[in-house]
Amino acid sequence: MNGLKENLDAFANGSMSFTELGTTIANLVKADPTGSSDFMLTLADAHEAGVLDAEQCHQLLETVVDADKTAVTTPEVGDDWSTQTQVFDTTNIQGIPTVVGRGSVINGRFELLDVLGQGGMGVVYKAQDKIKIEAKDRKPYVAIKVLNEDFKHHPEAFIALQRECSRTQKLAHPNIATVYDFDRTGGMFYMTMELLEGEPLNETIDNKLPDDGFSLTEAWPIIKGLGDALAFAHHRNIVHSDFKPANAFVTNDGAIKVLDFGIARAFKKPGHAETTMFDAGKLGALTPAYASCEMLEGDPPDPRDDIYALAVVAYLLLSGAHPFERYAANMAKALSMTPRPISTLTKRQNEALERALAFERDDRTPTVEEFLDQLQGESNSEGESGAEQKVKRLSRLIAIMAFGLIALSAVVLFLLRDS
Repeated sequence: MNGLKENLDAFANGSMSFTELGTTIANLVKADPTGSSDFMLTLADAHEAGVLDAEQCHQLLETVVDADKTAVTTPEVGDDWSTQTQVFDTTNIQGIPTVVGRGSVINGRFELLDVLGQGGMGVVYKAQDKIKIEAKDRKPYVAIKVLNEDFKHHPEAFIALQRECSRTQKLAHPNIATVYDFDRTGGMFYMTMELLEGEPLNETIDNKLPDDGFSLTEAWPIIKGLGDALAFAHHRNIVHSDFKPANAFVTNDGAIKVLDFGIARAFKKPGHAETTMFDAGKLGALTPAYASCEMLEGDPPDPRDDIYALAVVAYLLLSGAHPFERYAANMAKALSMTPRPISTLTKRQNEALERALAFERDDRTPTVEEFLDQLQGESNSEGESGAEQKVKRLSRLIAIMAFGLIALSAVVLFLLRDS
């Protein structure tokens, strides 16, 4: 790696041409293909330091990828991958390296056991960590997301994910699934994460949500858990950018977890100079039914994008239906659609949902905390609805009136006795 930095210094002071730098980098990668991800990060740092402009950085990243392809001929999976090819029964999953499947051992450490799910980014496996087994850890299992082959052709995406993973490792919150690491072996990228037992929120919705939705009392723990996770991330300058029921999880003990902060995007607060040319949003990690107009238009990330998605999920939980019939926000805007008021909520609670679902960012609720407060409305901390609260207030009023009548009767009887 010192060789790359020295050559970048030489290019910066004019003693090496850009062509020579590219040739040197290609030779360095071929000599040490296992370090290509580090080469990419060093190039990204050089761009942010002003040594390389965006186009130069992109060209050199492509050089690293091309050199890596010619250098890596045997994937580094398991101790003896030649015998493992007889074991796999998931090798036909499109985009996943053909040497990966049940029974594979990644980096000599993680043995893949079962497929937990598949999405546009890759396949998630349950795996056992051999190091934890040797240490006699009672919980030796992790979840591993093996990213699809497209990552080889998108070095900027790799850098974005690596950096965001580094950030999200610091998101220690009870409602956020822990991301342990983002790594590569040979030409394969993967993420290791906390293994959760339960079901994704989208399955809860499919299997348990009544046609007219949950009551606020039933839905509130889910909405509150999701909101707390997003608010925590926003305070650390991270926007999820692909928030949806499939990226949330309900554990067997009822805990709510938000997943896939590993593909989240950093946002820049006013007055903060930090920025980056690498955007994980380029990966297409976006679900139209839950994406704001700004996300669909490719605008920079903003916490209000997540607020829109959270409001869609909350509306779905409370009504049993998508607020815009699953139309993407830009299409719903063009059709002048508005969410139908939910009969079990108060006027103020429906207004809270409508504001959070605004098509324009400037009209949308600015923070998750404000949305939760407005949605909770007249409900108490236990998640009681406005109707339930009205009944309680009416009961208290009747009790007060009854007490008043009793007191008045006592006074009248006292006066009559004395007269």
